[in-house]
Amino acid sequence: MTYDVAIIGGGPGGYVCAIRCAQLGLKTALVEERELGGVCLNWGCIPTKALYAATKLLGRAATASEIGLSFAPPEIDLPRLSEWKDGVVSKLTAGVATLLAGNGVDVISARARLAGHGGVTLSNGGTVEAERIVLATGSAPIEIPSFPFANEAVWSSDDALALERIPERLAVIGGGVIGLELATIYRRLGSTVTVIELLPEILATVDLDRRAIGILKRSLKTQSIDVRVGTKAEGFEPATPSALVKLADGDEIAADRILLAVGRRPNTADLGLEEAGVEIDQRGFVAVDAQLQTTTKGVFAIGDLAPGPMLAHKASAEGVALADSFAGRAISSEEKLIPQAIFTDPEVASVGLSEASAKDGGRAILVGRFPYAGLGKALGMREPDGLFQVVAEEKDHRILGVQIIGAEASDLISEAAVAIRAGLTLEAIAETVHPHPTLPEGLKEAAEDALGRAIHTIRR
Repeated sequence: MTYDVAIIGGGPGGYVCAIRCAQLGLKTALVEERELGGVCLNWGCIPTKALYAATKLLGRAATASEIGLSFAPPEIDLPRLSEWKDGVVSKLTAGVATLLAGNGVDVISARARLAGHGGVTLSNGGTVEAERIVLATGSAPIEIPSFPFANEAVWSSDDALALERIPERLAVIGGGVIGLELATIYRRLGSTVTVIELLPEILATVDLDRRAIGILKRSLKTQSIDVRVGTKAEGFEPATPSALVKLADGDEIAADRILLAVGRRPNTADLGLEEAGVEIDQRGFVAVDAQLQTTTKGVFAIGDLAPGPMLAHKASAEGVALADSFAGRAISSEEKLIPQAIFTDPEVASVGLSEASAKDGGRAILVGRFPYAGLGKALGMREPDGLFQVVAEEKDHRILGVQIIGAEASDLISEAAVAIRAGLTLEAIAETVHPHPTLPEGLKEAAEDALGRAIHTIRR
Protein backbone atom coordinates (compact mmCIF):
# COMPACT_ATOMS: atom_id res chain seq x y z
CA MET A 1 0.00 0.00 0.00
CA THR A 2 1.12 3.57 -0.68
CA TYR A 3 0.39 6.43 1.72
CA ASP A 4 1.14 10.11 2.13
CA VAL A 5 2.24 9.46 5.73
CA ALA A 6 3.19 6.26 7.55
CA ILE A 7 3.55 6.47 11.32
CA ILE A 8 5.38 3.80 13.30
CA GLY A 9 4.10 3.66 16.88
CA GLY A 10 0.57 4.18 18.22
CA GLY A 11 1.34 6.00 21.46
CA PRO A 12 0.27 9.55 22.41
CA GLY A 13 2.56 10.99 19.73
CA GLY A 14 1.83 8.53 16.95
CA TYR A 15 -1.94 8.21 17.14
CA VAL A 16 -2.44 11.96 17.58
CA CYS A 17 -0.19 12.67 14.60
CA ALA A 18 -2.12 10.11 12.55
CA ILE A 19 -5.49 11.66 13.35
CA ARG A 20 -4.33 15.19 12.50
CA CYS A 21 -2.72 14.00 9.26
CA ALA A 22 -6.00 12.34 8.25
CA GLN A 23 -7.94 15.48 9.17
CA LEU A 24 -5.69 17.40 6.79
CA GLY A 25 -6.62 15.06 3.96
CA LEU A 26 -3.44 12.99 3.96
CA LYS A 27 -3.76 9.25 3.37
CA THR A 28 -2.34 7.90 6.62
CA ALA A 29 -1.25 4.54 8.00
CA LEU A 30 -0.47 3.85 11.65
CA VAL A 31 1.62 0.77 12.43
CA GLU A 32 1.55 -0.52 16.02
CA GLU A 33 2.71 -3.95 17.19
CA ARG A 34 1.07 -3.82 20.63
CA GLU A 35 -1.91 -1.98 22.13
CA LEU A 36 -2.99 1.41 20.81
CA GLY A 37 -2.19 4.25 23.18
CA GLY A 38 1.37 3.12 23.79
CA VAL A 39 3.16 3.07 27.13
CA CYS A 40 1.40 6.15 28.49
CA LEU A 41 -2.10 4.81 28.19
CA ASN A 42 -1.42 1.13 28.89
CA TRP A 43 1.56 0.93 31.27
CA GLY A 44 2.41 4.49 32.33
CA CYS A 45 0.56 7.77 32.79
CA ILE A 46 -3.01 6.53 32.92
CA PRO A 47 -2.68 3.52 35.26
CA THR A 48 -0.31 5.50 37.49
CA LYS A 49 -2.71 8.41 37.85
CA ALA A 50 -5.69 6.11 38.31
CA LEU A 51 -3.92 4.40 41.21
CA TYR A 52 -2.73 7.77 42.55
CA ALA A 53 -6.34 8.98 42.73
CA ALA A 54 -7.64 5.70 44.17
CA THR A 55 -5.01 5.42 46.89
CA LYS A 56 -5.44 9.04 47.96
CA LEU A 57 -8.74 7.95 49.48
CA LEU A 58 -6.81 5.77 51.93
CA GLY A 59 -4.97 8.75 53.37
CA ARG A 60 -8.11 10.84 53.59
CA ALA A 61 -9.97 8.09 55.42
CA ALA A 62 -7.10 7.60 57.87
CA THR A 63 -7.16 11.24 58.97
CA ALA A 64 -10.88 12.00 58.66
CA SER A 65 -11.34 11.80 62.45
CA GLU A 66 -9.46 15.12 62.67
CA ILE A 67 -12.55 16.86 61.30
CA GLY A 68 -15.10 14.78 63.15
CA LEU A 69 -15.73 12.07 60.56
CA SER A 70 -15.05 8.43 61.35
CA PHE A 71 -14.81 5.43 59.05
CA ALA A 72 -14.07 1.79 59.56
CA PRO A 73 -10.47 1.00 58.58
CA PRO A 74 -10.44 0.63 54.78
CA GLU A 75 -9.80 -2.78 53.28
CA ILE A 76 -7.87 -3.17 50.03
CA ASP A 77 -9.31 -5.62 47.52
CA LEU A 78 -6.24 -5.77 45.26
CA PRO A 79 -7.76 -7.84 42.41
CA ARG A 80 -10.75 -5.53 42.26
CA LEU A 81 -8.56 -2.41 42.35
CA SER A 82 -6.43 -3.85 39.55
CA GLU A 83 -9.54 -4.74 37.56
CA TRP A 84 -10.86 -1.19 37.92
CA LYS A 85 -7.51 0.27 36.81
CA ASP A 86 -7.45 -2.05 33.79
CA GLY A 87 -11.00 -1.00 32.97
CA VAL A 88 -9.98 2.65 32.81
CA VAL A 89 -7.16 1.71 30.43
CA SER A 90 -9.39 -0.49 28.26
CA LYS A 91 -12.01 2.23 27.89
CA LEU A 92 -9.42 4.75 26.72
CA THR A 93 -7.72 2.26 24.39
CA ALA A 94 -11.05 1.50 22.75
CA GLY A 95 -11.62 5.24 22.42
CA VAL A 96 -8.34 5.67 20.56
CA ALA A 97 -9.30 2.90 18.13
CA THR A 98 -12.66 4.58 17.52
CA LEU A 99 -11.04 7.96 16.88
CA LEU A 100 -8.55 6.49 14.41
CA ALA A 101 -11.27 4.63 12.53
CA GLY A 102 -13.57 7.65 12.55
CA ASN A 103 -10.88 9.78 10.97
CA GLY A 104 -10.06 7.25 8.28
CA VAL A 105 -6.63 6.16 9.51
CA ASP A 106 -5.53 2.69 8.38
CA VAL A 107 -4.29 0.87 11.50
CA ILE A 108 -1.87 -1.99 10.85
CA SER A 109 -1.09 -4.44 13.66
CA ALA A 110 2.55 -5.38 13.05
CA ARG A 111 6.14 -4.48 13.86
CA ALA A 112 7.65 -2.05 11.36
CA ARG A 113 11.17 -1.51 10.08
CA LEU A 114 12.57 1.13 7.76
CA ALA A 115 13.51 -0.27 4.37
CA GLY A 116 14.90 2.90 2.78
CA HIS A 117 13.53 5.24 0.09
CA GLY A 118 10.16 5.65 1.78
CA GLY A 119 9.67 1.95 2.39
CA VAL A 120 8.58 0.16 5.55
CA THR A 121 8.63 -3.61 5.96
CA LEU A 122 6.15 -5.27 8.29
CA SER A 123 6.47 -8.34 10.49
CA ASN A 124 3.32 -9.77 8.87
CA GLY A 125 5.14 -9.94 5.54
CA GLY A 126 3.61 -6.81 4.06
CA THR A 127 5.18 -3.52 3.03
CA VAL A 128 4.15 0.11 3.16
CA GLU A 129 5.36 2.95 0.95
CA ALA A 130 5.03 6.56 2.11
CA GLU A 131 6.22 10.01 1.13
CA ARG A 132 6.80 10.78 4.81
CA ILE A 133 7.57 8.38 7.64
CA VAL A 134 7.14 9.34 11.30
CA LEU A 135 8.97 7.42 14.01
CA ALA A 136 7.01 7.42 17.28
CA THR A 137 8.08 4.22 19.02
CA GLY A 138 8.40 5.67 22.53
CA SER A 139 10.69 4.42 25.26
CA ALA A 140 11.28 1.57 27.72
CA PRO A 141 12.55 1.29 31.31
CA ILE A 142 16.34 1.29 31.65
CA GLU A 143 17.78 -1.95 33.03
CA ILE A 144 21.16 -2.13 34.75
CA PRO A 145 23.20 -5.35 35.10
CA SER A 146 23.18 -5.38 38.90
CA PHE A 147 19.36 -5.31 39.00
CA PRO A 148 18.08 -7.47 36.11
CA PHE A 149 14.35 -7.49 35.43
CA ALA A 150 14.60 -11.23 34.81
CA ASN A 151 14.94 -11.71 38.57
CA GLU A 152 11.50 -11.92 40.16
CA ALA A 153 12.62 -9.71 43.03
CA VAL A 154 13.27 -6.78 40.65
CA TRP A 155 10.35 -4.78 39.28
CA SER A 156 10.19 -2.43 36.33
CA SER A 157 7.53 0.28 36.40
CA ASP A 158 5.40 -2.05 34.25
CA ASP A 159 5.62 -4.74 36.95
CA ALA A 160 4.73 -2.27 39.70
CA LEU A 161 1.65 -1.09 37.79
CA ALA A 162 0.48 -4.66 37.17
CA LEU A 163 -0.60 -4.52 40.84
CA GLU A 164 -0.20 -8.23 41.50
CA ARG A 165 0.88 -7.83 45.12
CA ILE A 166 1.62 -5.26 47.80
CA PRO A 167 5.13 -5.90 49.10
CA GLU A 168 5.60 -5.39 52.81
CA ARG A 169 8.92 -3.65 52.06
CA LEU A 170 9.67 -1.88 48.77
CA ALA A 171 13.08 -0.50 47.81
CA VAL A 172 12.89 2.06 45.02
CA ILE A 173 16.13 2.66 43.14
CA GLY A 174 15.83 6.09 41.57
CA GLY A 175 14.47 9.31 43.05
CA GLY A 176 13.13 10.69 39.79
CA VAL A 177 9.56 11.20 38.67
CA ILE A 178 8.63 7.54 38.14
CA GLY A 179 10.31 6.34 41.33
CA LEU A 180 8.66 8.94 43.55
CA GLU A 181 5.21 8.55 42.01
CA LEU A 182 5.22 4.79 42.55
CA ALA A 183 6.77 5.19 46.00
CA THR A 184 3.80 7.41 46.90
CA ILE A 185 1.25 4.90 45.62
CA TYR A 186 2.78 1.89 47.37
CA ARG A 187 3.26 3.75 50.64
CA ARG A 188 -0.46 4.55 50.60
CA LEU A 189 -1.16 0.87 49.94
CA GLY A 190 0.79 0.00 53.09
CA SER A 191 4.31 -0.82 51.93
CA THR A 192 7.32 0.36 53.89
CA VAL A 193 9.19 2.34 51.23
CA THR A 194 12.85 3.32 50.90
CA VAL A 195 13.98 5.48 47.98
CA ILE A 196 17.66 5.25 46.99
CA GLU A 197 18.98 8.04 44.75
CA LEU A 198 22.55 8.17 43.44
CA LEU A 199 22.53 11.93 42.77
CA PRO A 200 22.71 14.55 45.55
CA GLU A 201 19.02 15.42 45.24
CA ILE A 202 15.68 13.93 44.24
CA LEU A 203 14.13 15.03 40.93
CA ALA A 204 17.60 16.12 39.86
CA THR A 205 16.72 16.19 36.15
CA VAL A 206 13.70 18.48 36.69
CA ASP A 207 14.25 22.26 36.74
CA LEU A 208 12.88 22.92 40.21
CA ASP A 209 14.00 25.40 42.84
CA ARG A 210 15.14 24.43 46.33
CA ARG A 211 11.94 25.55 48.04
CA ALA A 212 9.80 23.16 46.02
CA ILE A 213 12.20 20.28 46.58
CA GLY A 214 12.36 21.11 50.28
CA ILE A 215 8.56 21.04 50.67
CA LEU A 216 8.35 17.72 48.86
CA LYS A 217 11.12 16.12 50.95
CA ARG A 218 9.44 17.19 54.18
CA SER A 219 6.17 15.71 52.97
CA LEU A 220 7.83 12.43 51.98
CA LYS A 221 9.32 12.24 55.45
CA THR A 222 5.92 12.90 57.01
CA GLN A 223 4.55 10.01 54.94
CA SER A 224 7.34 7.81 56.38
CA ILE A 225 9.00 7.37 52.98
CA ASP A 226 12.72 6.99 53.69
CA VAL A 227 14.66 8.98 51.06
CA ARG A 228 18.41 8.45 50.79
CA VAL A 229 20.16 10.79 48.36
CA GLY A 230 23.79 10.59 47.31
CA THR A 231 23.58 6.84 47.84
CA LYS A 232 24.56 4.14 45.36
CA ALA A 233 22.78 0.79 45.20
CA GLU A 234 25.46 -1.64 44.06
CA GLY A 235 23.43 -4.83 43.82
CA PHE A 236 21.33 -7.19 45.84
CA GLU A 237 21.56 -10.55 47.51
CA PRO A 238 18.60 -12.79 46.75
CA ALA A 239 17.03 -14.34 49.81
CA THR A 240 13.81 -16.04 50.76
CA PRO A 241 11.32 -14.46 50.98
CA SER A 242 13.06 -11.08 50.68
CA ALA A 243 16.25 -9.61 49.25
CA LEU A 244 19.04 -7.48 50.66
CA VAL A 245 19.92 -4.35 48.66
CA LYS A 246 23.63 -3.63 49.01
CA LEU A 247 24.60 0.03 49.29
CA ALA A 248 28.01 1.49 48.51
CA ASP A 249 28.32 2.81 52.08
CA GLY A 250 28.10 -0.75 53.40
CA ASP A 251 24.51 -0.52 54.57
CA GLU A 252 21.88 -3.07 53.56
CA ILE A 253 18.13 -2.66 53.00
CA ALA A 254 15.78 -5.62 53.28
CA ALA A 255 13.10 -5.56 50.60
CA ASP A 256 10.40 -7.92 49.35
CA ARG A 257 10.53 -6.22 45.97
CA ILE A 258 13.03 -3.84 44.35
CA LEU A 259 11.61 -1.26 41.94
CA LEU A 260 14.25 -0.16 39.43
CA ALA A 261 13.28 3.34 38.27
CA VAL A 262 16.49 4.91 37.00
CA GLY A 263 15.00 6.31 33.81
CA ARG A 264 13.87 5.33 30.34
CA ARG A 265 15.62 4.86 27.01
CA PRO A 266 14.29 5.56 23.49
CA ASN A 267 13.05 2.50 21.59
CA THR A 268 15.41 2.61 18.63
CA ALA A 269 16.44 -1.06 18.33
CA ASP A 270 15.57 -3.04 15.21
CA LEU A 271 13.97 -0.11 13.41
CA GLY A 272 16.49 -0.12 10.56
CA LEU A 273 17.74 3.33 11.52
CA GLU A 274 21.39 2.77 10.66
CA GLU A 275 20.63 1.25 7.27
CA ALA A 276 18.29 4.17 6.48
CA GLY A 277 20.92 6.76 7.49
CA VAL A 278 19.04 7.97 10.58
CA GLU A 279 21.56 9.16 13.15
CA ILE A 280 21.30 8.76 16.93
CA ASP A 281 22.93 11.32 19.23
CA GLN A 282 25.26 10.59 22.15
CA ARG A 283 22.35 10.31 24.60
CA GLY A 284 20.54 7.71 22.51
CA PHE A 285 17.91 10.02 21.02
CA VAL A 286 17.19 10.26 17.31
CA ALA A 287 18.81 13.44 15.98
CA VAL A 288 16.22 15.86 14.54
CA ASP A 289 16.21 19.42 13.23
CA ALA A 290 13.85 22.24 14.21
CA GLN A 291 11.13 20.69 12.02
CA LEU A 292 11.58 17.25 13.63
CA GLN A 293 13.16 15.75 10.50
CA THR A 294 15.92 13.21 11.05
CA THR A 295 19.18 13.06 9.14
CA THR A 296 17.30 11.12 6.46
CA LYS A 297 15.02 13.23 4.26
CA GLY A 298 11.39 12.33 4.64
CA VAL A 299 11.87 10.52 7.96
CA PHE A 300 10.76 12.32 11.13
CA ALA A 301 10.87 11.50 14.86
CA ILE A 302 8.63 12.65 17.72
CA GLY A 303 7.98 11.95 21.38
CA ASP A 304 10.43 9.99 23.49
CA LEU A 305 12.62 9.30 20.43
CA ALA A 306 13.37 13.01 19.96
CA PRO A 307 15.48 15.04 22.41
CA GLY A 308 13.60 16.67 25.25
CA PRO A 309 11.51 15.57 28.22
CA MET A 310 9.91 12.14 27.92
CA LEU A 311 6.34 13.28 28.46
CA ALA A 312 3.14 12.17 26.76
CA HIS A 313 1.88 15.72 26.20
CA LYS A 314 5.20 16.64 24.60
CA ALA A 315 4.76 13.72 22.20
CA SER A 316 1.18 14.71 21.37
CA ALA A 317 2.12 18.35 20.82
CA GLU A 318 4.92 17.32 18.49
CA GLY A 319 2.59 14.95 16.65
CA VAL A 320 0.07 17.71 15.95
CA ALA A 321 2.76 20.26 15.07
CA LEU A 322 4.46 17.83 12.70
CA ALA A 323 1.20 16.97 10.94
CA ASP A 324 0.43 20.67 10.54
CA SER A 325 3.91 21.22 9.09
CA PHE A 326 3.11 18.66 6.40
CA ALA A 327 0.33 21.06 5.38
CA GLY A 328 2.77 23.97 5.17
CA ARG A 329 2.86 25.40 8.69
CA ALA A 330 6.35 25.69 10.19
CA ILE A 331 6.90 24.41 13.72
CA SER A 332 7.52 27.37 16.05
CA SER A 333 9.67 27.52 19.15
CA GLU A 334 6.57 28.39 21.22
CA GLU A 335 5.32 24.85 20.73
CA LYS A 336 8.33 23.59 22.66
CA LEU A 337 7.13 25.10 25.95
CA ILE A 338 6.39 21.89 27.85
CA PRO A 339 4.78 21.90 31.33
CA GLN A 340 5.73 19.18 33.81
CA ALA A 341 3.36 17.53 36.30
CA ILE A 342 4.57 15.10 38.96
CA PHE A 343 2.05 13.06 40.93
CA THR A 344 3.67 12.86 44.33
CA ASP A 345 1.95 13.97 47.53
CA PRO A 346 1.78 16.92 47.26
CA GLU A 347 1.78 17.26 43.48
CA VAL A 348 4.53 19.25 41.77
CA ALA A 349 4.08 21.16 38.52
CA SER A 350 6.22 23.62 36.59
CA VAL A 351 6.48 25.41 33.28
CA GLY A 352 9.14 27.71 31.87
CA LEU A 353 12.23 28.82 33.78
CA SER A 354 12.99 28.24 37.44
CA GLU A 355 14.40 31.07 39.52
CA ALA A 356 17.84 29.44 39.42
CA SER A 357 17.81 28.93 35.64
CA ALA A 358 16.69 32.50 35.02
CA LYS A 359 19.53 33.83 37.20
CA ASP A 360 22.04 31.50 35.58
CA GLY A 361 21.00 32.96 32.23
CA GLY A 362 21.93 36.42 33.46
CA ARG A 363 18.37 37.73 33.61
CA ALA A 364 17.22 40.43 36.00
CA ILE A 365 14.05 38.98 37.49
CA LEU A 366 11.19 39.48 39.89
CA VAL A 367 10.05 36.54 42.00
CA GLY A 368 6.74 36.24 43.82
CA ARG A 369 5.50 33.49 46.12
CA PHE A 370 2.34 32.58 47.96
CA PRO A 371 1.81 29.69 50.40
CA TYR A 372 -1.06 27.23 50.17
CA ALA A 373 -1.59 27.83 53.88
CA GLY A 374 -2.85 31.32 52.97
CA LEU A 375 -5.69 29.95 50.85
CA GLY A 376 -9.07 29.32 52.48
CA LYS A 377 -9.83 26.62 49.89
CA ALA A 378 -6.60 24.76 50.70
CA LEU A 379 -7.33 24.84 54.42
CA GLY A 380 -10.87 23.62 53.82
CA MET A 381 -9.48 20.76 51.75
CA ARG A 382 -6.97 19.94 54.51
CA GLU A 383 -4.20 20.55 51.96
CA PRO A 384 -2.17 23.42 53.50
CA ASP A 385 1.27 22.26 52.37
CA GLY A 386 2.54 23.92 49.24
CA LEU A 387 3.69 27.01 47.42
CA PHE A 388 3.05 29.05 44.28
CA GLN A 389 6.09 30.73 42.72
CA VAL A 390 6.20 33.00 39.70
CA VAL A 391 9.33 34.32 37.95
CA ALA A 392 9.17 37.32 35.62
CA GLU A 393 11.43 39.70 33.72
CA GLU A 394 12.23 42.75 35.84
CA LYS A 395 12.16 45.18 32.91
CA ASP A 396 8.77 44.36 31.42
CA HIS A 397 7.21 41.99 33.97
CA ARG A 398 6.76 39.27 31.33
CA ILE A 399 6.24 35.91 33.04
CA LEU A 400 9.12 33.47 32.49
CA GLY A 401 8.27 30.53 34.72
CA VAL A 402 5.92 29.17 37.34
CA GLN A 403 6.33 26.40 39.90
CA ILE A 404 3.49 25.04 41.99
CA ILE A 405 3.80 22.40 44.67
CA GLY A 406 0.58 21.48 46.40
CA ALA A 407 -2.88 20.03 45.90
CA GLU A 408 -4.03 19.87 42.27
CA ALA A 409 -0.84 21.47 41.00
CA SER A 410 -1.13 19.39 37.84
CA ASP A 411 -4.39 21.19 36.98
CA LEU A 412 -3.31 24.63 38.15
CA ILE A 413 -0.19 24.82 35.96
CA SER A 414 -2.17 25.18 32.72
CA GLU A 415 -3.09 28.81 33.44
CA ALA A 416 0.60 29.54 33.83
CA ALA A 417 1.45 27.73 30.59
CA VAL A 418 -1.05 29.86 28.68
CA ALA A 419 0.33 33.01 30.30
CA ILE A 420 3.93 32.23 29.35
CA ARG A 421 3.10 31.16 25.80
CA ALA A 422 1.03 34.32 25.27
CA GLY A 423 3.78 36.54 26.68
CA LEU A 424 1.57 37.82 29.49
CA THR A 425 2.83 39.99 32.33
CA LEU A 426 2.49 39.80 36.09
CA GLU A 427 -0.21 42.46 35.86
CA ALA A 428 -2.27 40.28 33.50
CA ILE A 429 -2.50 37.59 36.19
CA ALA A 430 -2.67 39.90 39.20
CA GLU A 431 -5.43 42.07 37.73
CA THR A 432 -7.55 39.17 36.48
CA VAL A 433 -10.34 38.50 38.95
CA HIS A 434 -10.08 34.93 40.21
CA PRO A 435 -13.11 33.33 41.91
CA HIS A 436 -12.99 32.91 45.67
CA PRO A 437 -12.41 30.60 47.44
CA THR A 438 -10.31 28.61 44.95
CA LEU A 439 -6.78 27.33 44.59
CA PRO A 440 -5.97 29.40 41.45
CA GLU A 441 -6.09 32.49 43.66
CA GLY A 442 -2.60 31.41 44.76
CA LEU A 443 -1.15 32.24 41.34
CA LYS A 444 -2.77 35.66 41.40
CA GLU A 445 -1.41 36.28 44.89
CA ALA A 446 2.10 35.20 43.81
CA ALA A 447 1.95 37.66 40.90
CA GLU A 448 0.87 40.41 43.32
CA ASP A 449 3.78 39.46 45.57
CA ALA A 450 6.27 39.76 42.69
CA LEU A 451 4.92 43.27 42.02
CA GLY A 452 5.48 44.18 45.67
CA ARG A 453 1.81 44.66 46.43
CA ALA A 454 0.74 41.43 48.08
CA ILE A 455 -2.32 41.72 50.30
CA HIS A 456 -2.67 38.28 51.86
CA THR A 457 0.99 37.67 52.70
CA ILE A 458 3.79 39.78 54.16
CA ARG A 459 6.62 40.29 51.69
CA ARG A 460 9.99 39.40 53.19
